[in-house]
Amino acid sequence: MTKPVGAITRGTTGHNRLRRADRWIAAVHAPLLRSVARPLVVDLGYGASPATTLELFTRLRRVAPGVEVVGIEIDPARVAAAKPYEREGLSFRLGGFELPVPRPPTLVRAFNVLRQYAEADAWRYWDVLTGRLAPGGLLVEGTSSENGRRAVWV
Repeated sequence: MTKPVGAITRGTTGHNRLRRADRWIAAVHAPLLRSVARPLVVDLGYGASPATTLELFTRLRRVAPGVEVVGIEIDPARVAAAKPYEREGLSFRLGGFELPVPRPPTLVRAFNVLRQYAEADAWRYWDVLTGRLAPGGLLVEGTSSENGRRAVWV
């Protein structure tokens, strides 16, 4: 494997921190996920705990039972800590903005990631991420407070 693209960042996360975005993704983009034969969703930079990736997986499986979710983290220790939570349709991989997945993702959720980079780097990585999407795919990039009460995404 080549060196992951990006840098290890703080990794702060918490249970239900991204619930608002997850619910929006599930409510608004379920038709997109159901329209694809093998929908792949990437949670990029899930942080010190795989909690938000597990929650995303649970919420999306309710509306798109065939969805596969891959959590990608640039810190090898975080990936190792997440491995015990893998199950059918849910896996964790070492990587960064290059998105080391077997096929172009239908949707990428990148929360509290790009804000930790200089603006020029963030735009460059935005282009890398959108260039990896499947045709018609979606990048959901955003930021949230530590408890998730405040969140914004595009």
